[in-house]
Amino acid sequence: MAAALALPVSTVKATGDGRVIWEADTEYQYARVVETDYGERRLELNEGLAVHSTYRPGRWLTGNYWDEALTLPPAVLGRPPRSIAILGGAAGTVSRAYGRYFPGTEVEHVEIDGELTEVGRRLFDLRGPRLRTHADDARPWLRRQDRRFEVIYIDAYRQPYIPFYLTTREFFELVRSRLEPGGAVIVNVGHPEGSDALEKVMSATMGAVFRHVARDPAQDVNTQLVASDAPIDPDRLRAAARRLPAELRPAALATASLLSPALEGGEVWTDDRAPVEWLIDASIVEVAARGER
Repeated sequence: MAAALALPVSTVKATGDGRVIWEADTEYQYARVVETDYGERRLELNEGLAVHSTYRPGRWLTGNYWDEALTLPPAVLGRPPRSIAILGGAAGTVSRAYGRYFPGTEVEHVEIDGELTEVGRRLFDLRGPRLRTHADDARPWLRRQDRRFEVIYIDAYRQPYIPFYLTTREFFELVRSRLEPGGAVIVNVGHPEGSDALEKVMSATMGAVFRHVARDPAQDVNTQLVASDAPIDPDRLRAAARRLPAELRPAALATASLLSPALEGGEVWTDDRAPVEWLIDASIVEVAARGER
């Protein structure tokens, strides 16, 4: 293993069903891109426990939670957004798809680790007609903006934790102040399979700021939470689906069928108290203990 780790970063190394075609110790983390035997590229960070971006030539839909960032906004707006800020863009799976399906949408791609954005351009076809990229931390970047967005999409996990300062009432008050009236915030909440503790906390915290919160349990380990001062209506999404690009319509209808009221029972986190690492650790232990019974 020591010999393998000593190989130059340009060297291709075998990893199960694929090979490493790029890797680096960035300012923030260890990152690598794995290309599978069937041509898919995956961005993996640190321990490789989760895939943070994916790419297949000639394809833009993934069949995974990234697609929900395309289909959820019409549940609030009744149409695709004219502007979106993507906080935690990684190598650009969502940003790239917006450029394909909604070329008129202004896309602000914010990723704290600029090397991930660069590898997105090189290996993940990260581009778009109205795309701007920023190497910056999500909350300070948002605070500096003097404009508003119709949608803010947050996918800023450093597996398995979400930065605590992106989980608090004060943060979502900032988000609300940077949304157009009737706009929406969407948060990808990753969690251990079968655990809803973090989702409940996030739902309560977002609900302390916004009038409406809904959930979209897209995957066993990913729930998309949507919050807005405007109603979140699956029927509005079904109606809008007829006007979306044909490739997106089945995904939009599937999303509409999953939309439901937010879970209850969580506490509201603040900048003074947001024990996200403790909660995630406890959830992992709880799920593991259930599996051993």
